[in-house]
Amino acid sequence: MKLITLKKEYDLVLKENITSYLDPDYIYLPITSETRLKINPTNYINKDDLLFGLEYSPISGKISRVKNGNTIDGACKLLVIQNDFKEKQAKKIGNRKNIRNLKKQEFLDLIEKYDQVIFNKFKNNFKKIVINSIEEQTYVANYIFINKNYSKEILDMIDAIGNIFDIKDIMIIVKDTDFSTISTYNNVLGMYPDFSLRLLPNKYLITQEENLEKILQLKDNYLYLNIEDLYYLYQYLKKNRYKEHKFITITGTAIDNPQVIMCKIGTSLEEIINNLININTEEYEVFANSLLTKDIIDINDFVVTNNLRAIFIMQKTNIPEERCIKCGKCSEICPVGIKVSKLINNRKCDVSNCINCGLCTYICPSNININKYLKGDNNE
Repeated sequence: MKLITLKKEYDLVLKENITSYLDPDYIYLPITSETRLKINPTNYINKDDLLFGLEYSPISGKISRVKNGNTIDGACKLLVIQNDFKEKQAKKIGNRKNIRNLKKQEFLDLIEKYDQVIFNKFKNNFKKIVINSIEEQTYVANYIFINKNYSKEILDMIDAIGNIFDIKDIMIIVKDTDFSTISTYNNVLGMYPDFSLRLLPNKYLITQEENLEKILQLKDNYLYLNIEDLYYLYQYLKKNRYKEHKFITITGTAIDNPQVIMCKIGTSLEEIINNLININTEEYEVFANSLLTKDIIDINDFVVTNNLRAIFIMQKTNIPEERCIKCGKCSEICPVGIKVSKLINNRKCDVSNCINCGLCTYICPSNININKYLKGDNNE
């Protein structure tokens, strides 16, 4: 898989500290026709009540309605809970004293009730732990701010996992240009003899497991987690808190105050922007998670979910798309070998392996938004 260095075209300076926005007026949770509520919809909802699946309420209040909305994964129905701002809990559970002392099966039983994806990672046998602390998307800083503010919790969680599973080989990977994170861990790693810090070059897609296995020469089975996974695991295992909030970088050339925000999962993006962000122009576009893919979103009825990591509010450039000049750069740069130029020129092309990295759109000299064709739009 090919690696490239992304150009940093804008000087977007983030606010120094994380901004908290934890008291939204409403919470909107995506549901489907298959969703079966585990509570009476007319009853009062306590914070941390199990609503459906493994979805717990991040607030207390009442279910008010179901409405249409959008998330990073597309259009959906949303269950709306009106916040009473009391944060009532049916049963308050205290902190666990020492998560290092959890037995392996006890740990697995807890994780299974918390996050199925994380649980499946722990089910496999592993001899090494690799922790990803690298933000690959330019201008996104969630991991950097989590490391800066919660390094003790992160290290305690890694240490506990190592003790529970008897792992002595634990590696934290960091971008060699991320001086803040390097400094944070260099100051404390001496207290954790089983941990090592590995610096990797600032290359896009370097944290794809295929690339890591080659670069780090990973031959034995390993557990691969990221810094955010560890933060939430610590909140759950140590403090008995379900995943109720999310870190999002909101940045871009159309705002005066780029920042990393901690907000409740299910919060309206429009509410966050109206209360926290200073937009400096009437002509702007909003992109979700990446500038490379050019995925424009409408902030109206758009909701924060687990998969949302960043919002870019950019001044409109009005650079027109031109006709494909058949240079082949899009196919050359594709890390999974898709013949993208065929797709652009109205020929059949297998895109099932697409990883939505956005490099083909990024490299196109004709400014074609190739990503929309990868998603099924026809090139007229």
